This record gives sequence, structure tokens and C-alpha cells, in this order.
Amino acid sequence: MVDKLVIEEIKNNANIVEVIGDVISLQKAGRNYLGLCPFHGEKTPSFNVVEDKQFYHCFGCGRSGDVFKFVEEYQGVSFMEAVQILGDRVGIEVEKPLHSNQKSSSPHQNLYDMHEDAAKFYHAILMTTTMGQEARNYLYQRGLTDDVINHFRIGFAPRERNYLYQRLSGQYREEDFLDSGLFYLSDANQFLDTFHNRIMFPLTNDQGKVIAFSGRIWQKTDSQTAKYKNSRSTAIFNKSYELYHMDRAKKSSGKASEMYLMEGFMDVIAAYRSGIENAVASMGTALSREHVDHLRRLTKKLILVYDGDKAGQAATLKALDEIGDMPVQIVSMPDSLDPDEYLQKHSTEELAYLLTKTRISPIEFYIHHYKPENSENLQAQIEFIEKIAPLIIKEKSITAQNSYIHILADSLPSFDYSQIEQIVNENRLIDRQNRMDGVYRPTPIIVPVTKQLSVLIRAEAHLLYRMMESPLILNEYRLREDFSFETPEFQSLYEILSQYGSIPSEVLAEQTEEIEKAWYQVLALDLPTEMSPQELSEVELTRNRALLNKDNMRIKKKVQEASHVGDTDTALEELERLISQKRRME
Repeated sequence: MVDKLVIEEIKNNANIVEVIGDVISLQKAGRNYLGLCPFHGEKTPSFNVVEDKQFYHCFGCGRSGDVFKFVEEYQGVSFMEAVQILGDRVGIEVEKPLHSNQKSSSPHQNLYDMHEDAAKFYHAILMTTTMGQEARNYLYQRGLTDDVINHFRIGFAPRERNYLYQRLSGQYREEDFLDSGLFYLSDANQFLDTFHNRIMFPLTNDQGKVIAFSGRIWQKTDSQTAKYKNSRSTAIFNKSYELYHMDRAKKSSGKASEMYLMEGFMDVIAAYRSGIENAVASMGTALSREHVDHLRRLTKKLILVYDGDKAGQAATLKALDEIGDMPVQIVSMPDSLDPDEYLQKHSTEELAYLLTKTRISPIEFYIHHYKPENSENLQAQIEFIEKIAPLIIKEKSITAQNSYIHILADSLPSFDYSQIEQIVNENRLIDRQNRMDGVYRPTPIIVPVTKQLSVLIRAEAHLLYRMMESPLILNEYRLREDFSFETPEFQSLYEILSQYGSIPSEVLAEQTEEIEKAWYQVLALDLPTEMSPQELSEVELTRNRALLNKDNMRIKKKVQEASHVGDTDTALEELERLISQKRRME
């Protein structure tokens, strides 16, 4: 056994508040610390950590103990493993007994042993048998070598439904088989394997012990619907806490470095093939608070590398929200690909360059993600800035803030740098005041209409204002069958105005937020009371020229697209249209 004095020294150096605070959020409450219990679900904190006496107690579920007990219960390890983990944490070496044939005293040791036996069995089937040869060829086609397969201990579950059970039968108790998640009881009360005819990925804990599996289909004719099938939660496997490849990744990362967070096992393997070993993936579930707490203990910085498709981008948004204030960068995968798919089309060097040299900040990701599809739509531009400005003020670097403002100004036709800078500064002042008095005040976006509106929107707002002021002008436009507003919000307001002769408050309240904002935008116009005789015709001329310009941009895009694919006839036809329209504008 380990010397009691060593255990006492470890306990004296491992502050229980710091150890528990690494995995759950603790708040000072008098002399103690309070948080949400990690051992049972609760919304009101009842988990107390007493620093001066170095113990914890939950008034909800009754769990209590010292720092060793917490590590035992939270990570599902034996006492001696908890001593080893905490010894590593505080830098005290724990010597293992030289003469001990006894297995670890973990209450779940049989489950660990069974999973280790299963991993060896699946791997041997893949690498040494005829039945595994076809699956191995599939992995070779995906670019995996024997070295990679051996590194990740990839295996194969045979088609037979009880192959693993036959191999392990007699070595373990029935309750162990049921508790493992590797088997289930059939209607005939026989044990059958959970996994069959799947390529098997062993899932390990931080200490490298196999605790679960994920099986992947590999044949196109496979009728199984789910691409991946994962072990269910067990006494040794919590999918909301564990991360794939963590035991290897933490060895190549270190507390002061960084770690890549990916979506799938094959993505982690692709990174490894490209020379990047500090990559992990969540095990078939969305990123959770427990995952983040787990990562926070082992690294200071995360690199998010989620799939490039819409689902991957949505997952990135959720992950950023879950990660909170932990330093993070993002790699945006091109062409809706994931890292494994990217490697299938490019070299390992190109993937390594993408992962290490093309990272962007969360604010850059938000700018790209939330950028309005219709950049001419004023309301969309305003909402866009409303989302991004509060994020910019949280950036500590003034240089970075200026860069983000430039990016916004370059992407929005109705706002320039100084106007966006002013909005950001207003957000900063309000945020400072909010922090002083604890009151939230949404930051208003003040739009100087005469400067910031695009030519088209400004002209249409002008027309709608005059219709609102004069029933005669409104009636003239109502009688014109060829007239409608290009801006959807203005067209909706025009239809309400035509029906009621005004914009009733109760009707406006039923409209969308965009329409309501557009209405107040029109009301904000500061036009002279008196109209000149040529005013409306001049505004219409400006509007028509803006519409032609907009149409010209669409035609130019069609010409470029047709030229790019070699469609000369279409390109020439669209070019003739463009020339004809430009002559009309002269």
C-alpha cells in the first residue's frame, strides 16, 4: 500500500474547493461554497463544499466525503486511483507496490476487465481473421493504415449475434453482462451481443481504460439505419462527460496548451493522420456543461472543428454558448465537409494547414454566420449589428475591435466605419452602466436615415412618407397597377395604408418586428412639409435607376457564372441584356 504520510501530504496539497471547482461551478456563500450537485439533477444549488474542513456534502442527495471520495465517485475509480490522480495534480509521486498480484479495488473492476477483453477480441477479429478482412479493406480504402488502426485499437464485431458472449461466457457473472451494456437479453432469455457487423471504436476514460464502444456501419447494403451505435450509459460510462481520445490527447497537449474539439471519431483519426494528436470528440452527443468542465481541467484553450454543413454550424453556435468564457478559436470547414471528408479529397499536409493556419475568432464566426442574405435590407442590417456590437465590446484588444468594425462596414452597404464605431461605443457605455447598477438596458440602434439608407430604400421610404402625409398621393399610387414596393416591409405597410388610409396601432402590433421597425424608420424621415412639383417624379427616377442597378448586378452575376462553366451562349445573351439596360440608364 502507499505510505499513509504520502496520502496525507497529497490531501493537504489538493484543495477540495479547487478540485471540485474544476468540474462544477462554485459560488462563495459565507464561509463555504455552493453549487449544483454533480451526482443528481437539481436546479437549486444544494451541494456545499466546506473549505476549512476540506469536505463536501449535498443536502439534496446526501452524498458527502473528502477530496479522495469526490474523485472516486465523480470519475468512477478506486481509492488508490484517486490518490494517483490527485498526486499527479499536485506533483507528488505515488509509487505503486512492487509485490501485489491483487487487482484494483475499484467496485467496477469487472466492467473494466470485460471491456478490455472485448476490445482485444474485436481488434483481433479485425486484424487476424478472414471475417474481418473485408472490413479491414474498407478502412484501407478510407486511408487508414495498420499503424493507425492499432493506435486507435479499432476492431470489428462479427455478424453473429452472440460471438462476443460465447468468448466471455464463464468468465463473468450474469449481472456483469447485464450491467456492461455489451449484451442484452432476448425474448428467449438468452444473452445476445449489442454490436454486430460493425467497425468498433473503443472509448476510453482519461486513464486509458476501455469503458464503452461505438460501432459504425461500413457496407452500403447495410439495412441498419443509424451510422453509429453507441454503448448505453453504465456505471463506468457517462457520455455527457467522457471525450474520445482524451487519454492520448492530454499527453500531447498539457494544461498550458490547446485541444481540438471535433464531432466524430473519424475526424479525430483524420487529425491524427495529419500529425495532430491533441484532438478529441464528444461521444455521440451534443457538447454538455460536463464536457466543458472536463476539458477545462486539462487545457486552457479549445479549437472548435465542427462539420461545415448547416448542422455543424448550428452545433458550433450551441458549443460556443456552452463553452462560455473559455478561450476558443474556430476552424470553418469549407464546402460543407468534415475533417475526414476533407482528407479524402486533399493531402494530410493540406488538412494540417487548414487546422493550424485558418482559425478564426468566435466574433468572426458570428459575423459570417449571421450576415444577412439580403445585404440591401435595412432591417436585416440593423438586426445584424444589434447581434454583433455587444460581442465586439467584450473583445479586450482594441486592434481586434477595430478589425471587426471594418469587417462589418465592408459587408454592409448602409453603414460605414464611423457609424458602426459609434454604435459599438454606445453599447460599451450602456454595458458599463449595466454592470454598475445591475440593470439590463438593450442598446438602441440609431440610424441616421439620410446617410445610412441605400439609395433604393431611401427612395422608397420617401414615397411611403408622402403617401402617409397625403391621401391624394396615396390614391394616385393605388390606381397604378404597375406600382409596388421592392422592399417587402414597405410593401406590407403600403397594403395596410391602402386598406385603412393610415397605420392603426392595433394593426401595427400584429405585424412582424421587421415591419414595425420599417414603419418607425419612415416616421423618422425629416422631409419638408411643402412638396416641390417635381419631387415625386425625381424620387421615382432615383428609385428606378436603383432598381436597374440592382438588376444589373444580378445580370453581371449570371454572366460570370455562365462564363465560369463555359456556357458561352447564356453569357452572351445576358451580356446583351446588360448593355441594353445600361443604355436605358444613359
